Amino acid sequence: MRTAIRSLLVSLAALAVPCVAQAATRVSYQAGSEQQVLVLLNQIRRQHGLPALAFSTPLRAAARGHSADMLQKGYFDHNSPAEAWDTRILGYVTSSTVGETIARGRGSSGSPAGIVNQWMHSVLHRHVILNGGLRFVGIGVAVGTPGAVMATADFAA
Repeated sequence: MRTAIRSLLVSLAALAVPCVAQAATRVSYQAGSEQQVLVLLNQIRRQHGLPALAFSTPLRAAARGHSADMLQKGYFDHNSPAEAWDTRILGYVTSSTVGETIARGRGSSGSPAGIVNQWMHSVLHRHVILNGGLRFVGIGVAVGTPGAVMATADFAA
């Protein structure tokens, strides 16, 4: 199952909004935005007859770290320059199945609704969000100094 989700996520970076022009040096986390993204994801899952995702502190740490890393190093990808996405997540939790969604934006596209909208309009992101086998999530919404928003949602069974 993890392999199937991994193969679905390989091409997600190509579906995103244009690249952040330069790396941000300062990052802050938006706990309120993270909570709102979780509320929106669970509303969508309920609409599809799926159980709500439970919040995971370790997965939030993984997600926040990845969002900050993307902002600070100026890239947009599931894999960091140093590590594959699933290896990173499994450094925080033990799970047979993991998944990840990432988004970026400014203004309304970087809002909780804008982030979830991007994910739900991507077939591959949507597949991860609507995977009933994934039960836990951690969300990291990071804002860089020029106003760029990076969002990561890390999921586990």
